[in-house]
Amino acid sequence: MNSAAQNPLHGPILEVPQPPEEFCKDGGKFYRCYDALADELDEDMVKGLKEQLDGMLIFAGLFAGVNSAFLALTLPLLSADPADDTNALLAQSNAILLQLLSGRNDTIPSQTALPSAGFSPARDVFTINTLFSLSLAFAIISSFLAVIGRQWLVYYRKRGGGGVDRQRWEQLKRLLGAERWHLEPVLDDVLPSILQMGLIIFCASLILYLRHLNPSISIIVGVPMYVGFAIFIGTALLSGKA
Repeated sequence: MNSAAQNPLHGPILEVPQPPEEFCKDGGKFYRCYDALADELDEDMVKGLKEQLDGMLIFAGLFAGVNSAFLALTLPLLSADPADDTNALLAQSNAILLQLLSGRNDTIPSQTALPSAGFSPARDVFTINTLFSLSLAFAIISSFLAVIGRQWLVYYRKRGGGGVDRQRWEQLKRLLGAERWHLEPVLDDVLPSILQMGLIIFCASLILYLRHLNPSISIIVGVPMYVGFAIFIGTALLSGKA
């Protein structure tokens, strides 16, 4: 007696053949059903992961570019501005020229130390650059792991020679290896989480940088970010309970 999984709209979607009295005496019907089911499961998993990894690579590339642009603005704040030393030397030269033109013989105190000698970056500037750099590191790590995941998907669907039986055995070994190393949860859950952590750190560093420039602007930009972060946490908690 054949058993079938029923679909109320389209009827049976998978017919399970009745096992024969002796294995491999059913004219290959069992292997045909096995191959069709294995290919369908593999295709669904690979297609879903491939689409997610492709979207993640695009977003990570854009995110890394934006992050690098902000780092180009904030990294110079860690070192002294050469224009300050130039302005100090020009001011001292102008004072000497004015003294010579006026015919005075009094001594002008020379500035022995340039402004860059006693420069020390502000603490908030150091924190801002640290957070921007950490956010960029998360984006690069997630991109690197996504590329490795794409390569693994290509290898997973690649079939070698040696006959049909050997191909079935290789497919089964790859499936068992993927389950043993939890590759699907890693690609489906861990990688997006790494990218989301980098995005959260970037938002925090952006708010700090805007507060360094203008506190009012940081408040205006920070309120929508706080609301979005609260919605993200709320949806994550609700989905976890569900």
